[in-house]
Amino acid sequence: MNKQRLEQILNIPFSELVSNSELQTELTDYYKFIYNVKVCTSCKNKFPTYYKKLVENGVEKLTAKTESNFKLRDNIGVLQINFGDGNFISQTYAPDDLCIGFLKDNPARISLFEKYPENWMELIQKNNENETENE
Repeated sequence: MNKQRLEQILNIPFSELVSNSELQTELTDYYKFIYNVKVCTSCKNKFPTYYKKLVENGVEKLTAKTESNFKLRDNIGVLQINFGDGNFISQTYAPDDLCIGFLKDNPARISLFEKYPENWMELIQKNNENETENE
């Protein structure tokens, strides 16, 4: 997912988007990623709302950098944290808490990052302790 592709899709006439299920799915995926919400892909009446919101500020939100101690390598695109949970990290969106959860599931994923805190293993352990206390 990148800015250029989103801009390309948003420049396609709405009538053409509505008639192309692949483009609708792609645009809906951008909406889900950018706004970090679950979407209804079968609800035809919601697609115009997704489109309108993406036209208004989707590109800006996609390219807005978040302050983070983590940075994915340049050749990495968008990564889903856990299959089906709807959480993603990318070059422009990599909050510390999501990255720690991503690494907690598989510490070998540290190789996907070019920048990360030296104490990342301690942060994972601290996250585990906090979850245990909250149970």
